[in-house]
Amino acid sequence: MTTDKQHYGNRPACVGMEEAAAIFGWPNYYLPFLVRVGHLKPLGKPAQNARKWFATVEIERMSQDPVWLDKAIRIVEKQIQEMNTKQRGKEQTAMPLVH
Repeated sequence: MTTDKQHYGNRPACVGMEEAAAIFGWPNYYLPFLVRVGHLKPLGKPAQNARKWFATVEIERMSQDPVWLDKAIRIVEKQIQEMNTKQRGKEQTAMPLVH
């Protein structure tokens, strides 16, 4: 009979943002977008600026779910696109048009 430790290796029960991003194979900046919109839920009820912890088994389960991954990528891409659009708008208003 195998124990959980033997089956899952030496993975901790909980991981932080950086470790979770590594399990997904994504950059660290992806996860805050997903947490903000509620697609990825941290353990407990951490304050907005507090360190977030995630259950390793849930992160691994989600990393194997193509439907969840597809939605996550779409969310991140949309959020980044919106941020870039806002940034471009700020740059255009800061720089007067020269004729």
